[in-house]
Formats: sequence, C-alpha cells, structure tokens
Amino acid sequence: MVTTEDIIGTWLLVDRGTDDPADAEASLARYGDDPQGLLIISKEGWMNAAICWGGRPGLTGDPAWHTDAPDADRLRAFDTYISYGGRWTLENDTFTTEVDFALNPSWVGGTQVRGMETLPDNGLKLTLSRAWPDGKVVNAWVRWKRAEAAG
Repeated sequence: MVTTEDIIGTWLLVDRGTDDPADAEASLARYGDDPQGLLIISKEGWMNAAICWGGRPGLTGDPAWHTDAPDADRLRAFDTYISYGGRWTLENDTFTTEVDFALNPSWVGGTQVRGMETLPDNGLKLTLSRAWPDGKVVNAWVRWKRAEAAG
C-alpha cells in the first residue's frame, strides 16, 4: 500500500502510456516522443502537475506576452500542455485532487482521481481509466522518478 511518506516530494516525468493504440497516437501528437513533466506533492496537502511536449517552440510575437501571438500558435501551446493543482488525499492507493486551478478551466471545482503505486526502482506510477465520449474505456498511466535535490 502506498503511504504519504512514499509520495511527498518532487517528481520528474519518465514516460506515459496507454492500452489503446489510438490513444497512444493522440498522446504522441499532443506530447511528442520526449515529453517533459513535473509533479509536486507537498506535505501540506497541495499538489501541482504539469506535462508538456518537450522542446515546444516559443510563441511568435513579443516573447514576454502571449496575447499578440496568432490564434493557431496559442492553440498549439494550449494543446501541448496540461497542468492542474489543488488539495490532495490518498486513500487505498487512490490519489484524488480537488482541482483549484488548471490550464483547462473546466477542471476547476472538479476532481482528478488516479490510481497510485510505488515501483521497484523507487518511482511512482499514476493510472487513469477514462471513458471517451463514445463510451470506450481507455487505461493510461504516467511514470515518475523522484527529482534530485538542487545542487
């Protein structure tokens, strides 16, 4: 059974996958073949997760702002990045986040529920089963490794 002590800390994305070839293809299109990610789980009960396409191109226009970039550039930036955070709980290897903020505003006020397991290499694996609009259930996972302390 996963304990709070097992998960507190900062984690870096190792890889992600799915049991469905179409979902795997969509994930590759969204996050590329070298995705990057960060997961922070605090002892105070807060978490934040972000996953994105590794090496995403910058927006055109003024790099300090995004508002003058063309719509297509901003849509590509939105579609290649996911982030959310809020208060978390862990019960029976189920990690639940009450979402307080998210790139997708429709997630705010909802919950994100993940299965959680520790791995033999001291990594962490989060799993998710979700139903597509057509009712097909897809099982996906994300593996994380503990980040080393800054030097």
